[in-house]
Amino acid sequence: MMQAVKRACDACHRRKAKCDGVNPCRNCGQARLSCTYNAIPQKKGPKGTRANVISELRETQRQMSLSAKVQNRINGGPCAPPNPGLAPTPGLLTSELIKECIAFFFDNLYPQLPILDRNSVEQQVLYMEQNPGAYCLLTSLCAFVMLQPGMNMPAGDPYNLDLFPGATIVSSQLLVEEAVKVRKGYEYLDSVSLNVLATNFFLFACHYGLESHDRAWHYLREASTMIHLTGMHQEDHYMKLESVEASRRRRLFWLVYATER
Repeated sequence: MMQAVKRACDACHRRKAKCDGVNPCRNCGQARLSCTYNAIPQKKGPKGTRANVISELRETQRQMSLSAKVQNRINGGPCAPPNPGLAPTPGLLTSELIKECIAFFFDNLYPQLPILDRNSVEQQVLYMEQNPGAYCLLTSLCAFVMLQPGMNMPAGDPYNLDLFPGATIVSSQLLVEEAVKVRKGYEYLDSVSLNVLATNFFLFACHYGLESHDRAWHYLREASTMIHLTGMHQEDHYMKLESVEASRRRRLFWLVYATER
């Protein structure tokens, strides 16, 4: 006769699922969740479907992991070595594409999104191949611009996407995938810069425009988490910065804050 389990793990208890009592239990292994026994047992579990509970648990664990990583970087913890397989794709981010996207952004979108400085962005083009943070910012910026009404495929497209319907959407998808891939190759939590936060916002906007809403909110919540962990919600944070940098960070903070709500 099978012996009854005295206590279910936290995730199974939260999901109201039958737990086998081992660590890790079978349910957590199948759902790719951390198996813990920390919670104090309650008489009644929360309402909601099991699928929603799994998503909530994953998001909570992801946020805890992100918080730990940011705190580790702030405290001077070690960095992960770069992965050469996640290097930028040669020829994808062409000079024509960058030039036209920067011009379109500052001519048409800057009044609504005054979070970047044109001179700074144009300077970063010069060393983006050596700076993954600059490369990801420019790639995500171009991906965002390619989704905008009135934006056409620039000349010199290496994939000849202009021959197909929906070329700008396909281009945006390729650029989003590129930014996400390259970002995995370096530890952007080493320094939560304006580039990092702006990249997160552009990735959010791209995924939202491409109707991938779950991924969109992932990047927005990640930006919000980084903002709070680095103290951008406190006025003391801006006292240490130059006036231009402080102004743009404030704008980005309020943009993320307002969008998230």
